[in-house]
Amino acid sequence: MSMPSLPEITFQAVSFGFEDEQILQRCSFRAPAAQHTILKGESGSGKSTILQLILGYYQPQVGQIMVNNNPRQPRDLRKQSSWLPQDLDIGDGSVRDVMATPFDFAANTSQKPSVTTQQEVWQKLGLELGLLDKKFRNLSTGQRQRVGLALCHLLDKSLVLLDEPTSSLDRASKQKVAELLLDHNRTIISTSHDPFWVDLGDNLIELD
Repeated sequence: MSMPSLPEITFQAVSFGFEDEQILQRCSFRAPAAQHTILKGESGSGKSTILQLILGYYQPQVGQIMVNNNPRQPRDLRKQSSWLPQDLDIGDGSVRDVMATPFDFAANTSQKPSVTTQQEVWQKLGLELGLLDKKFRNLSTGQRQRVGLALCHLLDKSLVLLDEPTSSLDRASKQKVAELLLDHNRTIISTSHDPFWVDLGDNLIELD
């Protein structure tokens, strides 16, 4: 792991919104270290926004986000995190290129997997090796989702943020994802409407 200790994320009365829309109002919850926390709520309840707040892409207007009881430092936390957004768009190149790109960054070079390790993860997710030479944007939504999940696993970060990670997957694929990702050597925060995935959480946070 890339951190000496796994992160615990705490929201303390966090409010956030845009000029014409209040998204979060005094939101408080704790996502314990080494556990899988599920954020559940209707569309517009702020689930995706919470993930972006954690990473520092947005800043709270009121309240604090704490990491292991210290104020969150977004730049440091991003180095310790992998994130799968709902609409994964990571370039025009081949899948092989897309898989290699994150490991070119200084924070990730030490995590660069061997070809054998990458292929093992690929096959565990039910992906054909022939997909590596296809254009990423030509893949189906479910295939793109699994490529992103493979990357999240291979990056081997201590904090994994997943936005509706199983929305385009069949049950067999969901099971493969669960077997690969849901160990307790990382802190995972997911958003999900999917009963299969919600049942795999250690903690459930229901948003209004």
